[in-house]
Amino acid sequence: MDASVASKLESRMTLEEIEEIVRKLPREPIGFYPTPFHKAKNISKKYGVDIYLKREDLSGPSAFSGSKIRLAEFVIGEALRDGVTHILTVGAYLSNSAGQLATAAIQSGLTPILFLYDTMGEGYPAKWRANLLLDKILGVETYLFPRNPDEPQEKVWKDTLYPAVEKKAAELEAQGHKVLFAPAGATHPSSFPAHVLTYKEIMDQSRELNFKPDYIYHTTGTGSVLPAFAAARLLTDDTCAIRSIAINSYRPDNFVNTGMIADRVREIYATVGRTPPSDNEILAEFDIDQRFIGPDYAVPSPEGVAATRELASLDGIFLGPVYTAKGFAGLLSHIREGRIAPGSKVVFVHTGDTNNLFEDPRITGQLVD
Repeated sequence: MDASVASKLESRMTLEEIEEIVRKLPREPIGFYPTPFHKAKNISKKYGVDIYLKREDLSGPSAFSGSKIRLAEFVIGEALRDGVTHILTVGAYLSNSAGQLATAAIQSGLTPILFLYDTMGEGYPAKWRANLLLDKILGVETYLFPRNPDEPQEKVWKDTLYPAVEKKAAELEAQGHKVLFAPAGATHPSSFPAHVLTYKEIMDQSRELNFKPDYIYHTTGTGSVLPAFAAARLLTDDTCAIRSIAINSYRPDNFVNTGMIADRVREIYATVGRTPPSDNEILAEFDIDQRFIGPDYAVPSPEGVAATRELASLDGIFLGPVYTAKGFAGLLSHIREGRIAPGSKVVFVHTGDTNNLFEDPRITGQLVD
């Protein structure tokens, strides 16, 4: 037997075996699981493809609801185990992950502190709105980092945001507190296996509805869903294809790229006690379409606005302009292009982001005539 084939067989696991290990990791229950799963009947009929929605946007427990709640459960679990008192995280003004992590921290008796930067180059916001307004109502200590329109976003992170995080962490530790820093998107190493549970729920809920998904589509940004889905598919040798629609660049020098996602896959393998595949085998798992980013991260695209209108008008379901609208636009485009055959069973992971429909019109796009 070929050595690579033998290695694959030795590493193979069932989803039940993976779930048993993941559920034993430090974790604080926050969300309401399993999240709902249903068919979007009218848009499915229109396109001749069965489109099912995995509603991570309904994970709870508040208006800050979405796929990051799963990550937060593991981040908070590790923090409570280690005696952490403060959780510091970063993101954009409109960050969903920062708000979700803050909500989870508050529920667990920990103190969140947010460091948020300006994606639109508008300076300090003229008023608190959408997610920023929710942060304000939560009473979370929040630091804002504006930028000039011609200033690269990366420069704000490097020159002001991260130094401010380090300074605050040092101050808290000098006062006897213990700090945990969660990167953008709550992509702390403790959270990497979280969405293996989402993958298993999808498979369980599909089976209950008597079908097997041909494809799972999701939006990929900071890269929390993709490594877990890729690891789950590889470990189980599943036939379901994972397709990712990017909302920020995955170029090699970017803050998130395929090499980093591959590293996270390997860490998940280590967590479940298996030897990971080769680099080439892991990278071959990634099918990331970067055509739907639009002008930039958090800047609306015409395709995303059209997808939001279409799904809302046909099935009464709202998408968010930063993430899910662009992801769903990618899914619909793949159907039109013939990359998804008629009659296929497709699952779209709705990861949240609908609060941003109430953000600046430059972010939501021209949704209302």
